[in-house]
Amino acid sequence: MAGAPPMGTAPLAASGPSRTEAAVRASVAFTGPDAEGIGRIVIDRADDRVNAIDVRMMSDLAAAIAQARAASPKAVVVTSAKPDQFVGGADLTMLRGANAEGIAEASRALQRVFDDLAALPCPVVAAIGGSALGGGYEVALACDWRIAAESPAVRIGLPEVQLGIIPGAGGTQRLPRLVGLPRALDLILGARRLTARRALRAGLVDETVHPAKLDRAAADRGLRSGKRRLRGGATALERAVTWLPPLRAFVLSRARARVLGETKGRYPAPLRALDAIATGLGRGPAAGYAAEAASFAELATGETARSLVALLFLTLRQRGAAADLGVPRPVRLLGVVGAGFMGAGIAQAGAAAGMRVRVRDVDAAAVARGLSAAWKLTEDGARKGVFDRREAVRIVGRLSGAPDLSGFGQADLAIEAVFEELATKRRVIAELEGVMRDDAVIASNTSALPIGEIAAEARVPERIVGMHFFSPVHRMPLVEVVRPRHADDRAVATAVAAALALGKTPIVVRDGPGFYTTRVISALSGEALLVLQEGARIEDVDAALVRFGWPIGPFALADEVGLAVAAHAGETVARARGIERPRIVGLLIDEGLKGKRGGAGFYRYDGKRRVANPRVYELLGTTPRASTEDVAERCTLAFVNEAARCLDEGVLRSPAEGDLGAVLGLGFPPFLGGPFRWADAQGQALRDTLARLEAAHGARFAMAESLRDGRRFFTA
Repeated sequence: MAGAPPMGTAPLAASGPSRTEAAVRASVAFTGPDAEGIGRIVIDRADDRVNAIDVRMMSDLAAAIAQARAASPKAVVVTSAKPDQFVGGADLTMLRGANAEGIAEASRALQRVFDDLAALPCPVVAAIGGSALGGGYEVALACDWRIAAESPAVRIGLPEVQLGIIPGAGGTQRLPRLVGLPRALDLILGARRLTARRALRAGLVDETVHPAKLDRAAADRGLRSGKRRLRGGATALERAVTWLPPLRAFVLSRARARVLGETKGRYPAPLRALDAIATGLGRGPAAGYAAEAASFAELATGETARSLVALLFLTLRQRGAAADLGVPRPVRLLGVVGAGFMGAGIAQAGAAAGMRVRVRDVDAAAVARGLSAAWKLTEDGARKGVFDRREAVRIVGRLSGAPDLSGFGQADLAIEAVFEELATKRRVIAELEGVMRDDAVIASNTSALPIGEIAAEARVPERIVGMHFFSPVHRMPLVEVVRPRHADDRAVATAVAAALALGKTPIVVRDGPGFYTTRVISALSGEALLVLQEGARIEDVDAALVRFGWPIGPFALADEVGLAVAAHAGETVARARGIERPRIVGLLIDEGLKGKRGGAGFYRYDGKRRVANPRVYELLGTTPRASTEDVAERCTLAFVNEAARCLDEGVLRSPAEGDLGAVLGLGFPPFLGGPFRWADAQGQALRDTLARLEAAHGARFAMAESLRDGRRFFTA
């Protein structure tokens, strides 16, 4: 629940015909019956590429259903006129400025429309050729049968809780009755997005077919099958858990405890989904629909949903902003230097994006290990349904490597992911320039070293930029594109376009030690080290930050990334800013303590068990005690204040990119929307707290100019 919000569940921009044409053409139309007696409800919102549900579509769908009832077909197929797209969910722009009463009524209206669809006297079959998420899958749930195309475009599920809301068009009521309570809880609370084949195994669809056969298969299903009675699962146990009150209460209780344990109560949506499901199964569909609509409206107007939806819109807008940077160079062949953990992840992401990838490392064994790691990531992705087996074979086929730069002469972009050491990176840049075309782009994957320094001895510095990936690459959605003063527009545009092609969200930041993300996380971790130096317990500091909403505490994070990496990043930023950083990390490294992979760092590790390392306190000369200060507030405000400084200094182009970088790259609590949106929400209270912290702890808490001036970073 604390991860980044899902992408692609709502549109932002119009596409297709003009709005004038769209205004006179219905977004949903009924056709038929044809010679076989098949009627079709065809969804095609002209002003939106994903068929997002808006008020007009609701009205048009209601009219199409009425026409279908009057035509008395043998069966009705519900389909989309857009290739690779079914219905992308609700148009979330409708929530802006709406009040709870209006949203609740819209939810109830859509429930009634879908009830009318379900009540058609003939079999109704959904032909799912693309994304059917949220409200899109609720359309399909109102049908008797669901056929999905075996296409990479198909994603099916009810992921609303990741946006701080719940299904609002009957999903909490229909899904448990279709697949049973346990599976419905997993799908809704886990915000699962399934491929066609995984959806088939989960019971979300009844059949999968080749895309070219989708319409035929849906028509055949309608002709040979009758209306469907939902039983609450495929097995006797699933039905018993769904319908027997004692078993149902037990499962719901366990689910509630698990949600509270995972979310610490910061995300209300999963709990409200549980309430709506429980109400519907216990008191009947009418009560369940009412509970669903009321909860949907309350959540949609709450701060958590507002923050998460705002992040979604920022992400979608950011993905569409690449054109503003210039014309990128197409990347057909990607070179990756360094086949370690990061390099292998970058290589696999490139191959998964359809690029040919050439990997280089110091010797054949290192190359083999890197390629093997990329292959394993691909295999894991296929097993989890990220892509099918055939695509996995194609991805692996795009990967190759050698202990030299053979093949790099044809690369359009090369990314170095070698050790974080300036001389090493400069040597790699020189070697790449010796074999690559002058118009090819070279990027450095560094978390802290200024790109200008890395490129200082380059022959063509204009084509050198930074591309800071986050670990693990296959999971983390952010790429920080670093623009040094010397870089030309096309190099930056190429890096941004490549990041987008890899499925990442890029932000563009100005060059400097630590750029943006490393600067702000170093401010947080540096404050945590000072708190530790004052006598706090390691586990107390980490626990306080996790309770606040961070996914992991600063000391556990340092152990995860490795103390050498953490020390290098923190010291690079501190040195540039003239800040004296506590030496405890260096002292631990001097004693051979490297972090989790070495068995000890701030914690000692014994399998899955970890305990605070007493050697830390010995080196500090402190006696640990329970912390009485609000550690989370102190560390988080150090982060927010540094973020504002980055904006004031021009490191960030906008507060939006600052929020995206903080949430998607560093795990800033998503329900707060990012440091800048949270600062807006806190207002004077945040300034008062910073003033108090400055009085208590000194000038490092002196307010950034934009915060001191009371500037609002967002207008809505």
